[in-house]
Amino acid sequence: MQTNELLKEFREETLEHISAVESELLKLENGTGDTDTIHEIFRALHSIKGAAGFFSLQNIVELSHAMETIFDQVKNGSLIITDEITTNILSANDCLNKMVQDTANSTNMDISDHLSKLTEVIECQQLGLSKNSTSSDEMSFNETTPSASMDYQFMLTDAVSHGHNIFKFSCQTPRGMVENVATIGQIVHHYYFKTDTTPSSDSGQVFVITTVLEKDLVAAALDIPVRNIEELDVKTAREECTKKSPSPSPLALFDKEHTEDTQNTFNYGKSLANVSRNANQAIITSKPSSKTLHNSEVVRVNINLLNDLLNLASEMVLGRNRLLRVVETHRKDIPGLNGVLQNVDRITTELQEKVMQTRMQPLAKVFHKFPRLTRELSKQTGKNIELKIEGNDVELDKTIVESLGDPLTHLVRNSIDHGIETPEQREQLGKLKTGTISLKAYHEGGHVIIDVIDNGSGIDLEKLKTKAQENSLVDTSELALMGERELLDLLFRTGFSTADQVTDLSGRGVGLDVVKNNIDKLGGVMEILNNPGQGATFRLTLPITLAIVHSLLIEVEGLKFALPQVNLQEMVRIKPEESVGKLQVFQDSLVLRLRGKLVPTVRLSDVLGIAENNTSTQLIRVLVVKSGSKRFGLIVDRILDDEEILVKNLPRHLKDCPCYSGITVLGDGKIAMILDLEGIAAKAGFKFSEKQEIVSSHSLVTEDHLNEKQNLLLFKCSGPETFCIDLSMVARVEKITAEQIETIGDKEFIQFRETALRVIRLENYLSVGKTESNSNKLFVIIPKLVKHPIGILIEQMVDTVETNISFNPHDLKEKGLLGSAVLGNRITLIINMYELFELADPEHYVSPKEYATDKKNTILLVEDTPFFAKTEKNYLESAGYQVLSAANGREALDLLQHTKVDLVVSDIVMPVMNGFELVKRIRSDNKLAKLPVIAVTTRNDQRSMEEGIEAGFDYYEIKLSKDRFLSKVRLALEENKAAGNSSANDGFELEESICQTGREYYEKKF
Repeated sequence: MQTNELLKEFREETLEHISAVESELLKLENGTGDTDTIHEIFRALHSIKGAAGFFSLQNIVELSHAMETIFDQVKNGSLIITDEITTNILSANDCLNKMVQDTANSTNMDISDHLSKLTEVIECQQLGLSKNSTSSDEMSFNETTPSASMDYQFMLTDAVSHGHNIFKFSCQTPRGMVENVATIGQIVHHYYFKTDTTPSSDSGQVFVITTVLEKDLVAAALDIPVRNIEELDVKTAREECTKKSPSPSPLALFDKEHTEDTQNTFNYGKSLANVSRNANQAIITSKPSSKTLHNSEVVRVNINLLNDLLNLASEMVLGRNRLLRVVETHRKDIPGLNGVLQNVDRITTELQEKVMQTRMQPLAKVFHKFPRLTRELSKQTGKNIELKIEGNDVELDKTIVESLGDPLTHLVRNSIDHGIETPEQREQLGKLKTGTISLKAYHEGGHVIIDVIDNGSGIDLEKLKTKAQENSLVDTSELALMGERELLDLLFRTGFSTADQVTDLSGRGVGLDVVKNNIDKLGGVMEILNNPGQGATFRLTLPITLAIVHSLLIEVEGLKFALPQVNLQEMVRIKPEESVGKLQVFQDSLVLRLRGKLVPTVRLSDVLGIAENNTSTQLIRVLVVKSGSKRFGLIVDRILDDEEILVKNLPRHLKDCPCYSGITVLGDGKIAMILDLEGIAAKAGFKFSEKQEIVSSHSLVTEDHLNEKQNLLLFKCSGPETFCIDLSMVARVEKITAEQIETIGDKEFIQFRETALRVIRLENYLSVGKTESNSNKLFVIIPKLVKHPIGILIEQMVDTVETNISFNPHDLKEKGLLGSAVLGNRITLIINMYELFELADPEHYVSPKEYATDKKNTILLVEDTPFFAKTEKNYLESAGYQVLSAANGREALDLLQHTKVDLVVSDIVMPVMNGFELVKRIRSDNKLAKLPVIAVTTRNDQRSMEEGIEAGFDYYEIKLSKDRFLSKVRLALEENKAAGNSSANDGFELEESICQTGREYYEKKF
């Protein structure tokens, strides 16, 4: 039993080393490797040889030693890795993999072909070491280990610092003893001696070694008595090494690395020794690495144990939820109960998070095989392909990571075969001969996105239509009505392929349909983004974990449902009198008018087929949700609360219901279905274009429709005043209790995501009312777009509104406030978040004048929306800039004709003349062409950004991020100055009257 455990441990660690050899070797071939890469390969092979030697797996020892010998020469600079050598080593590495996977039959596998090819490499390079060489066998210890007498002191000290033991032992001289000793540790000193003075007597050997093994394991490994082994300290070992000089000895295959790097020591031994000492303990890791892992840092646990632990933690979360619901009404009646419940809540959450982390694994475990795959397929297809990988460290649940291998392999093969052109074709198209495939993984909105991107030919939609007709997948009439997204979705149909002929790579219609099915099973979304002639992107949107999900509980017709919060973008409340303007019918479909765009919307009760009892007097609640790049609205009856839910699989009889992804038990013991947004969108019959949202045909008619509305959160603190903040500056609103606030000195903190988050009260920094409150339930606004987040502590959330702010003409002048406006029939104070944080934390929020350049620059701000105009003007003036204003592109051009400015900051969507037209006019004017222009807008989609840069903007920035905005302004000014450009319209005098005219216009309008 113990031997089986040791072999299992051997396989796991050796397979990691084999994987490292492949990935590091491919780095050398493509030019991204260095000396450390060579040493990494060398150490991995040495560790494989040493561990296999302990188990007498001779074929593995011989093959790994032959590979190691080659890299010894590479390390010494006497051999250069070529394409042929790389191919041979990769082939030998595959053979090692097979033998390690099947150790029982490894000695019967034929490795002669691999050995002969590797030996031929060595002989062709005329290496000093040869398999049949006798001269190397006669090399003395000093010759094979230069400077050994000087290195042993360092070797001993370094070994002990890594927890190794030092042993001295003597033995007779069996054949191969030196090689055997080298497999279990580092030989520091070695010499021969005669057992007596007669010439015919046998000779013995003395070894001083460092090893991670204990004394009894060394004896067992070398088959010598334990009494012959003496443990030494560093001082005694040094003395032993100076007693006698090494004499010539037949060290046939003794390797130089034994004295060059103690890190090459048999790293498997430490785990082996620990298993032997603790036979009843599990030694397992949930995050294997190709690097040496010390026993003190990592343990290995059986995956079944982790699964059981996760299930128990999940049930504990469910029990916690029910407990909190049951005793909610008794919190005030039972002294001390509140603190106990908070402690149970906190510990359960932390335990669940820690258990989830044990199952998280980096995507490097999947990505590592693609350099090899790309190399082989590029040779097979005759294409030049460069593979770029980003996001190796992004982590997902182990189940998801293990399920991604086949889908990603299909996508990479698809990009190589269908996407990348041949070198000749690319050259004719004016492209580089080498095509690029990028594997990118990154976090976005609570999901992990994996993009497989190629810069090839993209997807020919006309060819796709032709193939669809040939395969009779759709009718001709139906095909004519399909948009680009629907056409691309045809690629997911079973049996559909655009290949002209069947090859080893493709053409059988099996691939993308399998990929999509696998991603759907993981709760993910697959999309295709096409750029004809330039390439295509296959995007996988995946949940981070499948077990526990943060959800919003909603109710429709008395039934409860759970919506994963990562899919929720915003909540819109529509009063009955506002419904006509905000909810409209567009092309026979219900749409929500949201900030100048029409979002397709559906009643959840209609999709689910639930009887409806709505009346026209009810408040309408719309959830704006997003699945992949699809964005739409769901109308629900009630929004209940957020809750962590335990995801359970759908019962067998509900498997075919596309609107549900799972089922959960709520805290009150009731069942709730978990909504599947992809299925809901499909059942609702939504058809999404590439832009996903419809720009209203009426949005360009009047100035009012062009004004960008602000989505505001209205709230109250302890006083009577109502405050608001733009929702685009809010990351989330966290519900807390008063007991969760901890005071350190004169500052208050809460625990948020395992860190201490400082919270502030507005009453302490603004001239507003303040009263003592006994409220136990509080809220914390967690901001975004800031470097050092500070939570804003509030007592009541009043409403969320979408409106155009009209500032009061006699605003309060106070730092921390932008001004005031009448919202919802109440005077509302508008928070200036950055100024507020400068007051609360001047150490981190220094004066924005650090962003200003040396000279007093004048900036023209072109913005039609009063709220954004005032906010951005505040940002610029706080940094020391002089600011002129215009409400549209036409007014801006008029000002530029007779006013000297250093930079233009412009919105995109404006009446009369929009930002795109403005920058084009500036670039076409000889006097203004070099004037730096920055776009600052709420349109943050990739297409708009590309269109903005193409139109002539120097930079494209999103609104309300003060630090990024001011950084771009400073960068643009400095670049313009470095380029030797003075103000583009320096021919005009900066007339005070004109400046005054601009200021008066600004004040009058805003």
